[in-house]
Amino acid sequence: FWLKPLGWTGYRSARRPHRAAMHPYLLHFHERPLTLVKFNYDGDFFITCAKDGDVCLVRSDTCERIGTYSPVGDKAGAVFAVDITHDCKYVVTATADGRLIFYTFEGEQVSVVQHGGILKFVEFNQKPGAQNFVVTCNDKFKSEKEGSVPNRIMVWKFNSNGSCNRVLSIDKELPMKATKVKWGPFDETLVSIFEEGTVVIWDATNGHQIQLFQAHKGAITSLNFSEDRSLMITCSKDQTAKLWTMDEEYECVKEYETDRPLNDAAISPLYTASKDPKYHILMGGGQDAKDVTTTGASSGKFEVVLWHMVYGEEIGSIKGHFGPVNTLAWRRDGKGFVTGGEDGFVRMHMFDNDYFTSKKFE
Repeated sequence: FWLKPLGWTGYRSARRPHRAAMHPYLLHFHERPLTLVKFNYDGDFFITCAKDGDVCLVRSDTCERIGTYSPVGDKAGAVFAVDITHDCKYVVTATADGRLIFYTFEGEQVSVVQHGGILKFVEFNQKPGAQNFVVTCNDKFKSEKEGSVPNRIMVWKFNSNGSCNRVLSIDKELPMKATKVKWGPFDETLVSIFEEGTVVIWDATNGHQIQLFQAHKGAITSLNFSEDRSLMITCSKDQTAKLWTMDEEYECVKEYETDRPLNDAAISPLYTASKDPKYHILMGGGQDAKDVTTTGASSGKFEVVLWHMVYGEEIGSIKGHFGPVNTLAWRRDGKGFVTGGEDGFVRMHMFDNDYFTSKKFE
């Protein structure tokens, strides 16, 4: 007999052939629900953040925690988003207490911006070698110190000396609070999603609204892009995910109807691979967290589901979390994925060889 690695249970006879099964790494870094997991550009590290205020850096191949990003002074409130530059020089976090905090990759605090409001998302621009802008969105908040802060989408310039200047603020034109906002192709636009089921595209230089369309019937929970940002996937509480082109038409090219409210969806990085591309989409969600106590894990639909991007069919599902899946991310090589749940656990799954050799996964 021999022992299995971390996250695996029980023994297995060395003689008896064993049916292929994906054995995850189960990582308990956080005490509260996860809000985001994100890989760096090279894929050798990933970062997790949660409502407990911790931001953890983890090595992808061994799943060891290298360290945490903590602000000087008071511990951060809930951290809703984190991002990392392509060259792994800087990390930025967005906290519920309205602070935008920049760190070096090694964990040294560089700058703190008193942004105001409840910060919900942050992302560096995508231009290689010139990632000196971040886009943020916040919910309105009233306090004695700052007065009334409206719902806003903002762009900030991050200077090499650590200072930050506000470049753009969209507030009066904002119809309601944005859930997330990301840079569009070539950093020319800003793409925002809303609880009312709408997607709004803004000009990244002057903040003018370019397009507004009703994408879903329920609240949109996430948006993600393909590698070149030519395709966008959105998912919603209305149990659907939709694939959109990112040209001037913003056309919905595919709709995926599932049996659960969705919290996140992502396109496989192997979708553009020259050899053996994988036209696959990962989706995760499940019954709302407040109703979870009344159901078992099986009826809550907490599995991660794998769908075919073109045929629009479910290929398989992967069990794991004991609550809704809040966030997920593909490994950069497409050989596995990481999920973060309402239960506070991070799970790293690696695909078996079957995924690359079997006909049913083509």
